[in-house]
Amino acid sequence: MAVALSVPAGRARAQRDVQPEVTVAVLRDAAPFSYQAPDGTWKGLAVEMWDLVAKHLHLDSRFTGMNRSELIDAISTGQARFGIGALSITAERLQRVDFSAPVHVTGLAILVPYVPRSSWGVMRDALLSATFLRIVGGLLALLAVVGTIFWIIERRDNPDFSGKQIHGWGSGVWLSIVTMTTVGYGDKAPRTLGGRVVATLWMFGSIMLISIFTGTVTTLLTVERIGPRVAGFEDLRRARVVCVGASAAAQLLADRRLTAESYPDLNQALQALVDGRADALVHDRALLAAALKERPDLRVRILPGTVRLEYYAFAMRPDEPLRRSINSTIAHILDSEEWNRLRFDYLGDEAEIR
Repeated sequence: MAVALSVPAGRARAQRDVQPEVTVAVLRDAAPFSYQAPDGTWKGLAVEMWDLVAKHLHLDSRFTGMNRSELIDAISTGQARFGIGALSITAERLQRVDFSAPVHVTGLAILVPYVPRSSWGVMRDALLSATFLRIVGGLLALLAVVGTIFWIIERRDNPDFSGKQIHGWGSGVWLSIVTMTTVGYGDKAPRTLGGRVVATLWMFGSIMLISIFTGTVTTLLTVERIGPRVAGFEDLRRARVVCVGASAAAQLLADRRLTAESYPDLNQALQALVDGRADALVHDRALLAAALKERPDLRVRILPGTVRLEYYAFAMRPDEPLRRSINSTIAHILDSEEWNRLRFDYLGDEAEIR
């Protein structure tokens, strides 16, 4: 009887000692959150978090590398039980899979080149800019208005403005131009009191207009020379934009109806920006910082500010029974000193959103 009773107890202890194996899909080439080391082991901040969760829940993990689209498909079809890496919680993905509590908060940022361009390219972009064209158009309209006023006042008492209407109006515009530019050829001048009053006011006004025009052109040339064509999210509509396919940045650009060329991975998108085939690259800030850390020679920079906050989490099926246990474990890990140390080791200052 004692032997018979000891057999079920031994089996129960053996079952408790056996850790259930779960298939975990890992996002490839998403350093510093998930990547495969040369020895074949998986590394990254998301992998570290999952290892801590799995250790606490006594799970035996079997990692499988996938890209974003493959990972979401694997979770939704049951080929993998969990998905980890630089995975953002998006409305589109929530239609197919569920997510755990966020394990990291980051944001989308804009990467731009910082390479001075040729003098001709700078001059061309400045002269064709919307700001310059608006100023020139405004000046021409104002010259025409002032010239018309000169013509109306002087046409009866000044022979230079009499004759055919088009001739007299042209003389008024000519007087307006030479007065504004302070050239003063003297071939035409106002003779009436009203004409001289208008000329006096126009002289003083022209000084301010020429100063504004000169300062604006100088600013445009300076900005085009030392700064990027994209200074913020609002500039993306007139720029050549690249992104990584199936990423949160690609979804954001599509939602905002912004045209962007997508590439299979970050390295190819980054190379397009460096080669001058793009004006801006929109991607996750932490991933951009990690890529630039590996290639410090690149003359590019991340613009300050965050386009949109992103929350990284573990992907799982909506009916996952361990969701509550996983979320509780994540909450405890995020408050631990060990996690703060790991986050700083992988991200450094980029752990904080700016």
